[in-house]
Amino acid sequence: MTISTNLLDFDHIAFESTFKKFYVPLCEFCYGIIGEKNISEDVVQDTFLYFWKNRDSIKINTSLKSYLYSSVRNGALNYIKKQALERKHNPLIIEFIEELQNFNHYDEELKSIQKIKEVIEALPEQCRKIFLMSCIDGLKYKEIAEDLDISVNTVKTHISKAYRLIREKVECKPEFMLFFLASRIFSFSE
Repeated sequence: MTISTNLLDFDHIAFESTFKKFYVPLCEFCYGIIGEKNISEDVVQDTFLYFWKNRDSIKINTSLKSYLYSSVRNGALNYIKKQALERKHNPLIIEFIEELQNFNHYDEELKSIQKIKEVIEALPEQCRKIFLMSCIDGLKYKEIAEDLDISVNTVKTHISKAYRLIREKVECKPEFMLFFLASRIFSFSE
């Protein structure tokens, strides 16, 4: 359905039907970005609330489905950015998230993010732990080595192995991997 006029005539029945049709898929889409079920549901509910409250002023020049997915995606990215700011994480990640909000490649992103997650989860336990300590917690190799009572070379070996396996098994642009890691700062490290 392509809509190019305002949504003032969008009634309760149409809204309820749209909500029922898209709520679960949007939650799954958002979960693929954020990795937290409750937060994903909040983002989707906020999207629908905004949509309903502003239906008289919203103009959609694409499909309703594209509008909703774009809104949820931006809500998820805003959540990640806010969390990164609160935790004072790398400003480059925040800048990257802001740039990512300007692109609309939902399916490709979601598939790449899911594949990266699968590869990371399939890493040997020690390798995964070291990789996440470096990429997610932002620890230096020496800090990881001291924390785990291993050599710095062992840390380097595990991190190199993790990156190599991700590159081998995931055909995606490097920015998707950075996005995935930025979005997992919160779900893996807590």
